[in-house]
Amino acid sequence: MPTLNLDRVTKRFQNTVVVDDLSLAVENGEFVCLLGPSGCGKTTTLRIIAGFESVDTGHVRLDGADITRTPPQRRDIGFVFQQYALFPHLTVAENVGFGLKMRRQPRGVIDEAVSKALNMVRLDQLGERYPRQLSGGQQQRVALARSLAIRPHLLLLDEPLSNLDAQLRDEMRDEIRRIQRDTGITAIFVTHDQSEALALADRVAVMASGRILQMDDPSSIYEAPQTRFVGSFIGQSNILKGTVKTSAPGQVEMMTAGGQIVVGCGRDLAVGSSAAALFKKERVILTRSRPSQQVNVFRCEVEDLTYLGHTISYRCGIPQGTIDALVPNHPSFERFSRNDKIFVHWSSDDCQVFPE
Repeated sequence: MPTLNLDRVTKRFQNTVVVDDLSLAVENGEFVCLLGPSGCGKTTTLRIIAGFESVDTGHVRLDGADITRTPPQRRDIGFVFQQYALFPHLTVAENVGFGLKMRRQPRGVIDEAVSKALNMVRLDQLGERYPRQLSGGQQQRVALARSLAIRPHLLLLDEPLSNLDAQLRDEMRDEIRRIQRDTGITAIFVTHDQSEALALADRVAVMASGRILQMDDPSSIYEAPQTRFVGSFIGQSNILKGTVKTSAPGQVEMMTAGGQIVVGCGRDLAVGSSAAALFKKERVILTRSRPSQQVNVFRCEVEDLTYLGHTISYRCGIPQGTIDALVPNHPSFERFSRNDKIFVHWSSDDCQVFPE
């Protein structure tokens, strides 16, 4: 039985549907990320699980027990807020032990749990400091330790890394994953950052308009999107629009507005219908000489390039459109300049065709 079940949950704010008939099952010990753009309903979903928001319809179950109407303090759930929500007048140790104190645990039990939690987040020497004396990353660790100290059955994290700089964000991401694996706690992590979701999650649930469009392991989400939205939201993709020329099981041939033929993977689409081909920018290959492959090969002109350190981004003009390529910054890859006339190509296996 899954640790958590959301069964056809709907939440409205006045006339706006924020969570729309959403169902979700999270297994014991699993790390799940809710990923989507701002306003897609992911934070509201997390708050419904925590009990901070009520539902209009549907049910929330934890270990098979219906907790839909159970108040937050009785749900045995830890919550890490985006803004940390530490008490400035309490020490680190007092912040971490606050939840246990509210549960009227004995002093000895609180002290032992606080010590274990601070050791887990590697802050065991800072228990007597106050939040104002800590860096942003340290404050985030305290917030995490506070949630873990109560030994919750489920840990919820609402964009906890969004206020950190890039390097610290990566470090804390790795720490959160380490702690989750060490403790075996079931965790749900909300983020709009796809790199966080792909790096952290056992499974990623991509959300839009209050619904889960696809839930799968990170590799499947990235390599085999089931909808155009998922394909365009995950990774950096090129999108070429056109008309379906031929359609067979697993393969679609499309004519673009510029007269190019694009071949890609896709479900059966009606011949003559509008379609969109998506392929990742890092799967695009640029060459000065024409490649030997027969499909998805276009002549182009380099319109612009951007040096990104570990990669170089090229924008290539084709009739009625552009194609972007992310090329590794490595001597084994050719370098190009603006106005160079070259070839752009990609594999049909890397191209997904969806109805437009």
